[in-house]
Amino acid sequence: MRYEYCLFDFDGTIADTGEGIRRSVAYSLERLGYEVPSDAVLNRFIGPPLHDTYVELFGMTDAQAEHAIEVYRERYLDIGLYEAHLYPGIAALLKSLHEGGAYVGLASAKPQVMVETLSKYFAIDGFIDAYSGTGMGRHSADKRDFLLAALPEGADFKRACMAGDRHFDITAAKALGLCAVGANYGYAQPGELAAAGADVVFDTVEAMSAWLLT
Repeated sequence: MRYEYCLFDFDGTIADTGEGIRRSVAYSLERLGYEVPSDAVLNRFIGPPLHDTYVELFGMTDAQAEHAIEVYRERYLDIGLYEAHLYPGIAALLKSLHEGGAYVGLASAKPQVMVETLSKYFAIDGFIDAYSGTGMGRHSADKRDFLLAALPEGADFKRACMAGDRHFDITAAKALGLCAVGANYGYAQPGELAAAGADVVFDTVEAMSAWLLT
């Protein structure tokens, strides 16, 4: 076992949640009178806080972005949340890590209740030692906060890694002294993870698993 503590992002690393997020963002934009962009643009909502992405891409005010999230959740909570699937091999990886004695945590900018719900839905909750996510309101966009909350008190950061598919996962891990593992099978742009300083980058769950379980 390469690391004692293994943290993972959720969207784009554990599960491909893109379909539900894209469709629910499109629903919110249509309802609010905005033109719906391409899937390539909608993919930018996968991973970072929704509030920040509505503001960045559509020039919304804080209040408008919060209203857009309310409309988004009209669809997402009942339908979009379940328009997702685990990446092949992820359940086996989490099981192997857990049974091998590693501490496994999920650290996400997604509301924690949603991560916990999907973990139970996908039957991986038995392999997870800790969850760290947001509440349902507006929150900090600093991924370091979620990594710190997911690790147990007294954890040796030199024996910990964080796997994620976006640059903010990598920069947060590096800032805390964790090994930064790039999940290039997710929603990163070409070269994004390496440019952010990832210690290693994997194109498949299989390759990442072989490395983590060594």
